[in-house]
Amino acid sequence: MGAGEILLILAVVFLLFGAERLPSMARSLGKALEEFRRAARDLTHDIMDNQHPPSVPGTPPRLSPPSEQSSDERKG
Repeated sequence: MGAGEILLILAVVFLLFGAERLPSMARSLGKALEEFRRAARDLTHDIMDNQHPPSVPGTPPRLSPPSEQSSDERKG
């Protein structure tokens, strides 16, 4: 989107809503964007925390359960 298009959109918004309502609309839009960013950041942190649970110092790492095959069967 070019500068001319942005100016045209701003002019239409100014004509539709007037100079008195623009500051309050801009504040509302800013608050909504901040809330959206905060929710997206929290969701990202929750997903990352669930993928990599924190380890407790001094405990050994979890091992996956052994497979059903014995070592003789794996050799082929």
